[in-house]
Amino acid sequence: MASGRKRAQRIGGDFKHAELGDERLNKRAVALVEQLAKQPGLPLPAAMGSTAALEAAYRFMNNGAVGIQRLLESHRDAVAERARATASGEVLVIHDTTTCQFGHLDASDIGYLQTGRAGFYLHLSLVIDSGLWRRPLGVVHAETIHRAKRSRRGGRALQQSGSETAKWHDRESLRWNRGVTTTAEALRGVASVIHVADRESDSYQLLAHMLSLGQRFVVRVRHDRRARPPGDEEWGTLRAVVEGMQGRMTRSVPLSRRARKTAPRANQANPPREARTAQLIFSAGQVEIPRPRYLAGPEVVTLNVVHVVEENPPPGEEPVEWLLYTTEPVRTKDDIARVVDIYRTRWVIEEFNKALKTGCLYEERGFESRHALLTMLALSLPIASELLWMRSRARTEPDAPASNILSAQQLLLLRHLRAELPAHPTARQVLLAIAGLGGHQKSNGEPGWLVLQRGLSKLQSCEAGWELAKSAERAAKK
Repeated sequence: MASGRKRAQRIGGDFKHAELGDERLNKRAVALVEQLAKQPGLPLPAAMGSTAALEAAYRFMNNGAVGIQRLLESHRDAVAERARATASGEVLVIHDTTTCQFGHLDASDIGYLQTGRAGFYLHLSLVIDSGLWRRPLGVVHAETIHRAKRSRRGGRALQQSGSETAKWHDRESLRWNRGVTTTAEALRGVASVIHVADRESDSYQLLAHMLSLGQRFVVRVRHDRRARPPGDEEWGTLRAVVEGMQGRMTRSVPLSRRARKTAPRANQANPPREARTAQLIFSAGQVEIPRPRYLAGPEVVTLNVVHVVEENPPPGEEPVEWLLYTTEPVRTKDDIARVVDIYRTRWVIEEFNKALKTGCLYEERGFESRHALLTMLALSLPIASELLWMRSRARTEPDAPASNILSAQQLLLLRHLRAELPAHPTARQVLLAIAGLGGHQKSNGEPGWLVLQRGLSKLQSCEAGWELAKSAERAAKK
């Protein structure tokens, strides 16, 4: 990110090899994403900079000849190349489903969310570098689910048995399998790949699928299914197996405050709580899980399991508890702590979703066709990834020169705006100054991507004003 221009060119590079069937469309994709990347938090007319550029953007987004999958494939290939080049040789792939809501559209055209509003479900597989402050490398799998009608709570599965639902080839839960399959194919040649997923992914079919592909994973448990310790003849429950495991270590962990949400079901899954320091007990072992009778696959799968539970929670507070399936070793305390730390990286994709919706204004772009929305989505994914990477730069390369972050002109402007900036600042000092422009307070800890984006947008606006003033001065002298 030597400057906004160089950053935009790096993002545009993800689409340089896109094959859209027309060289003009190929060049337009690169030019468009570079323009969007300069100031992604601006409305589209302001981001494009001119009426002609705005009209060209609308033509591109609505052009049926633009292959959305080809744009996604081009970005995926760039992500895979970055993954193979990581110094650590290990990447984590975080799988998650989020909602994209469009208040200006008709749900019968774009799809229904659970609330009945217009939108679709977006399933993503985000790759991050496990050894470089969780640097996001980009998305290797993205698919959207458009519901033709508002589903009732629980949907059609409530009226069907497991053996019947297993026959549905269109069931939404298979998106997890597709995400893993696409990732495995895209990241061939990467030394170490570990999949991470939350409770929604907990299904025997996905677990068996990942094992059949030789994939490593850490998945949070949702169901208390039949299980037993290896070597036992009688089947019990997973909960009973876990309660029989001995605690291996403890750790004090600060918990942030969690506000009450408007959706009752969201509060059931993640109850509101006050900030506190929790004393957690860690235990681990192995477990065998039988195959449901109505599914194909091995009769039994054997997995490692890690249990994390809070000791003596405050009165009235739900205890923190994580139960994790994993293929990673759990023999030592360090092994167990590593599995938990791998799962904790799942929060990065929540930040990515915010970067996409808030940092890139994806839900507010105003497009009316499904095709245009999906084209904008494909172009926005690498921009959202870059927004997250901004936050990590100050941590990964704190002593790098300021020229790695800003151009000479931007640095001069920043010094005028933030008088406390040293004469020869480091990359970290520059990023903290940019965060200050965005409203960051040092007492709040490390700056997040959103405050950095706000500060950078303010700096870029000042630069644009400066350039305009210089142009006016040159014109007056002629």
